[in-house]
Amino acid sequence: MLISKIKEALSPLGLEEVAQGDYSKTGCHLEVKADPAQMPEVAKAMLGTECFLESLTALDMRESFTLVYHFANFWELCRTVVHASLAKGAEAPTISHVYPGADWYEREVYDLFGIRFAGHPNLKRLLLPEDADFHPLLKDSGATEAKAND
Repeated sequence: MLISKIKEALSPLGLEEVAQGDYSKTGCHLEVKADPAQMPEVAKAMLGTECFLESLTALDMRESFTLVYHFANFWELCRTVVHASLAKGAEAPTISHVYPGADWYEREVYDLFGIRFAGHPNLKRLLLPEDADFHPLLKDSGATEAKAND
């Protein structure tokens, strides 16, 4: 079973958590917590189990970010989510050398949240103009307060 192969591939990495997911509630069979620095090795392990990178996004938790990576497989229904907590202002390592498709996902996360990916070959805005001076998905309390006062 693929879930066992994924657990086996991730076990040497010393991840914070590798737990069974509740597919009926979350859509994921396996839930993983990792340090952002571990993501290139996690990506290699997932690629080694023939999983593809389904998506990458982020959550602004105000004090920090959570990077959210979804991996899936074409031959067996097995979705894995990896959460990596990232301090504000810190960079995450790119996984675009492992999954070339991550290039666009990382650019989108940079564009919308301002998160930089160290080692990314072309980290520039994807959706917004190059001269945009904001990242629209940040929870900026100042902007929220200004809208509330309008």
